[in-house]
Order: sequence, then C-alpha cells, then structure tokens
Amino acid sequence: MLTDQQFLEAFDAGTLEPSAFDHRAHFRAAWLCLRAAPFRDAVGRLRRGLKRLAIQAGQPQRYHETITVAYARLIHRQMRYLGHTTWDEFQARSPELLAPDLGALRELYGADVLESPDARRQFVPPASWNVAAVDRFLQEFAEYQARLDASAAHDAAGPSPAGAVLPPEPVCVTAVLVVVDVQRAARWYAEAFGFDVAPFPEQPPYRFALLSRGGAELMLRAAERPDDVRPVPGWTLYIRLAGGRIRELFATLAQSGDVVRPLRRMPYRDVEFEIRDLDGYTVVVSELLEEADDIPSALEESRAEP
Repeated sequence: MLTDQQFLEAFDAGTLEPSAFDHRAHFRAAWLCLRAAPFRDAVGRLRRGLKRLAIQAGQPQRYHETITVAYARLIHRQMRYLGHTTWDEFQARSPELLAPDLGALRELYGADVLESPDARRQFVPPASWNVAAVDRFLQEFAEYQARLDASAAHDAAGPSPAGAVLPPEPVCVTAVLVVVDVQRAARWYAEAFGFDVAPFPEQPPYRFALLSRGGAELMLRAAERPDDVRPVPGWTLYIRLAGGRIRELFATLAQSGDVVRPLRRMPYRDVEFEIRDLDGYTVVVSELLEEADDIPSALEESRAEP
C-alpha cells in the first residue's frame, strides 16, 4: 500500500491506475488534499487530479462537480471534528462517508439533483444542510467545540451558562457587488475567472446574478441608479487561484483592464496583482506559486523607494 505522501504525489502526477481508483481512493485523495491546504486550495487540487484521472480513463464526462465539492465539505467537517488522525483512524471512524452508494450525499440532495446535468457540470449547493447525516456531524462538532471553549474560558470568565450553545455554523460567505449593468459585469467575471452565471430574471435586463465555480461564489445586484455604485478605496474582492496560471490571467486582464498594482511576489509567498473591474471595484488576484523568481518582489521594490 502506498504511503500518504506516495499516494498524493501519484494523484497529483496522474500516475494512479484509473481502473483501481474506487470510492475509497477518492475519499483518501480528498482527505490528503484537505490535510495539506485550506479548503478552497485543497478542492482546487482535488478537482484537477480527478479530472486528469477521468481523462486518462477516456471518460472525461464522468467527473462530477457537485459530488466532488459537496463530499469535500463533508470530509472537511469530519476532519475538524475528529482532529488529527491517521488515514486508517479516519476511515475507521467515518463509515457513513465511506459508503460506496454515496448515501451521505443522496440523503443531503436526493437522487434527482445529483443525476442532473447541471449538478455534474457545476456545483449545486444543497437546499439545506439540516439533514440527518450532516446534522449529526454539526451537532457532534458543536458539542466538541463547546467543550473546548468552556475549558479555555473557565479560568478567566468562569463556567459557561447552562444550556449555552454555539451559533449556527456558516457554510459559505459570499460578496455582493452593486453594479451598473449586471449582464456586462457578469460577462467580465465569467471571461476572467470561468464563473458559471445564473441570472435573474431569465432574460435581460438582469436584476441579479449568482456567479459560481467550484466552491467560489459571487453575487451581482443591479443598482437602482448609476450613482448608487460607489466603490470604496481599497480592496473589494480577494480571489485566490489554483492551477498556476496567474501570469496568463494578468497578461490578459492588463490589456483591457485598469491595473492598480502589477504582478508581484509578496513577503507572505503569494503572487498577487490588483485590478479594477468595470464598475471600479478593486480586485486582488492571488496564487501561491512554488516557482516565481521571474516575478518582481514587492518587498524589494518598497526597500528601493526613496
């Protein structure tokens, strides 16, 4: 059996045998990706590996976006609840998630949603996270976190009030931009970042649009009057990329956009640039690159300034 490091390296390189990549292997790949990076970065890595395997198997259409992202969320919650474990310990304590019939997801979504073409192509959020399988995870984690909070605060503030519970856990926080023209703004973000666009109403002029790709979301709302669009100074959005293509994106956007800050290596290892969108909002685009010596250092530039 491959070690965790060997398995993840083979998954990233696309050298695992597709015919032997069963549900347990999917589960292990997600667990390893989530253990190595924050959720959004981990899901990006998982998606790339799964798509590569599907292509190698000659069945690219088998990749399922909703199953990938939603299952990663369930695994991530279970990891937070269980804490640090080995792979053998984690799978032994997660039998519901390991069930090959995808019971945890089918209980969450229902068969019709998962079988739909839209769910395969783009991430479809569940109608509610308050279902039996996930609710058990949330309840157990809330009790675990409450015990930790009570223990940490006991000396300073005394025991927690009887019956105290934690607030509900958010599963997503989404920015909402007020824009002059929803259709125009949605096109700009879709072309730049590959978002899928769900506008409302179905025909223009649109009043609202939900943009989504993987676990990332952005909402656009039409302003009542153009004067209502008033971007504040500083950053409005911070978009983190995966896939190593930030150089290409900067080159494309710099030709037609208003560059606020060019592509630079930051002291915290990310590579970033800033650009204004069509409504004047400042968007920071960031990616962690292993090889970025060709990109000027922001720190060195600041030191060189008089």
